[in-house]
Amino acid sequence: MLYFAYGANLDPETLAARGVTFSRLCTGRVKNARLVFHKPGHDGTGKADLQDDRGGYVEGVIYDVADAALDNLDVYEGVDKGHYRRMRVTVQTSRGELECVAYRAAKFKTGLKPSRTYLDAMLRGADYHDLSPGYRNFLSSHTTMEEADRK
Repeated sequence: MLYFAYGANLDPETLAARGVTFSRLCTGRVKNARLVFHKPGHDGTGKADLQDDRGGYVEGVIYDVADAALDNLDVYEGVDKGHYRRMRVTVQTSRGELECVAYRAAKFKTGLKPSRTYLDAMLRGADYHDLSPGYRNFLSSHTTMEEADRK
């Protein structure tokens, strides 16, 4: 099954550490969406989500993941506990439009920021997959919860 990763799972090491076997297919964009960190994590920080936003886009990577491995990821992402929902998204790629699954938050909270560790995983993945320089700059521009707490 094709899986569009846009959060910490952009980083192949993070995804592998979660017990998911995968192969990289290509990078792509979900149009009419933007990246937000409003999904509350267990640590009180914000986790990534796709929010509808006409004219916006979110870059990420498409992995080919076995159904059983995606079931394992459902457990990690807390689908059964109502944290994320597995949903279909259309991804624009150099290979044309691909239908993929992605995780979208089912619970939201305003004012959250990602942890440094979480954002670093996203940045490693963005570099590894060579996402656009503008998108990598966008990711780098986010402050983290720890940084915000020090101000």
